[in-house]
Amino acid sequence: MTAEFLIYLVVQIVGTGAAFYLAYRSFQKRRIQLGAEPTLPQYFIRRSTYWIGIASYCTSMAILYLLLTWQWLPLEPLVTLIVKNLRSQELVNLLNGLDGSTIIPLIAAGLFLFLISWEIKLNPILILRDSIHDAFAIPTKAVEVYNALIASRLSAVDDDLKKRIADRLLVASIDPGDFDKSSNTVEYKWAHNCLLFDQIQNYANQNSFRRLFNEPSLKWGTICISYNEMSEKIAVWKEAEPHYTKTVKLIKELDQLTGLLCRLLACLVVFGSASEDDIWRTVKQLGGNVHEARLKHTYKYVMLFTAAATIGVMLGREISVFLHNTFLYPNQPLEHFDDTTLRWIAYVIPMYVLPITLVFISRTLTFRRQKEQSDRYYGFYMTMMILGFIVSTTASVLVLELTLYHREDFNFLESFIQHMRWGILPALVCGFVAYRMDTPASESETLPEIILGAVLRFIGWGFVAVVIMLYTTDDLTLDEPNLRFTLVGTAFFVIGLIGASARFKTARPED
Repeated sequence: MTAEFLIYLVVQIVGTGAAFYLAYRSFQKRRIQLGAEPTLPQYFIRRSTYWIGIASYCTSMAILYLLLTWQWLPLEPLVTLIVKNLRSQELVNLLNGLDGSTIIPLIAAGLFLFLISWEIKLNPILILRDSIHDAFAIPTKAVEVYNALIASRLSAVDDDLKKRIADRLLVASIDPGDFDKSSNTVEYKWAHNCLLFDQIQNYANQNSFRRLFNEPSLKWGTICISYNEMSEKIAVWKEAEPHYTKTVKLIKELDQLTGLLCRLLACLVVFGSASEDDIWRTVKQLGGNVHEARLKHTYKYVMLFTAAATIGVMLGREISVFLHNTFLYPNQPLEHFDDTTLRWIAYVIPMYVLPITLVFISRTLTFRRQKEQSDRYYGFYMTMMILGFIVSTTASVLVLELTLYHREDFNFLESFIQHMRWGILPALVCGFVAYRMDTPASESETLPEIILGAVLRFIGWGFVAVVIMLYTTDDLTLDEPNLRFTLVGTAFFVIGLIGASARFKTARPED
């Protein structure tokens, strides 16, 4: 082992260690914004999960740095040049050897280390960090619990709990009827804060949660002071004559206290719950607005839709070819089970399954940040239709133009406009899938009812596919004989099976 290689190895170890350390610092610095307050993420997940996430990110950064400086832009020529010329004391040759091949890798290595610790939204390294951060669901449950607590309703709180809350107050400032008033009133907001504070007190009496109450960023001391001061202010406000300005100011102060209480309670609930069911059971006891249509194991539905689309292509094309060869044009037979089937499967995946997958992702991201619950989200359904239209039309442009037509003067915008009709059917499918997500399967459905519903959806969507595809393919100019017939027939089975598969089992908090 030469001296140059040994020094190069030490430089690599030091640089990789620096990348690992900076990634560790960066991962720990990321805070979750709950309301107006940033919060450290380690209080929202089990410690083992948090450390797995941080180890994954730090290891990824170290490997990227190693690949960058060892393979892509190696530092070895620079280290060899410096060591060799310093040993021979030929500084002139050292300066002459500092060209692009030796300086650029050093700049790239330094820039990479700088990006790891540079806190800015457009930093691509931090985007990767946040993705890994979110992949371990570190902030997810906290945001959901926080939003549910903020929007909770107290009408279902039992009378014993109301009495216990009133007895703990230093100054009598709450009446039992305050829990049933409008959520915009001072009385209700104060009753809400009292309920949250009472729940937090239950955790404060347990030693296992002591470090959360000692965490300065969670402001437990500030909360206690504000809570006691607010108790006196509410008592004075109730006895005084109504005053608009004072009422508005009091509501603002109550909302600030609510944000702090919900933030701390979200930490306690997520940190202290053994499972997700325990989290939502606690939230529901506090009147939390838990989304009833939370899907479980969404990847299974993506696989189901992929299988439905694949089977639809195989079944639809072969049946269409059989009908074509038997009844329509027996003198011009089409081949069974040729490579066309595989090409169509590869085409259907980005046309239908990819937009549906994006619907699942969009739904998850949207509902995590949503405070109010509704039976139907028609704005979301329309947005998903637009998303499906854009994605499927883009896929159609790329597949048809680049693999079939091979146009030399390819213009994406012009081709997108020409292929817009191909995005109509996927857009309708995406809207339907998003709608069906909020139509959970009934536990009382029998097997015949399930089968009948699937058959009806298959037939209904099959005929919709026939109508839309007849319009879509009316300008088809390819020379393959009777391609339009096989396309329409295949679409009947593909869309029919996707529609039949759109049955979702949701996870309810009481499960």
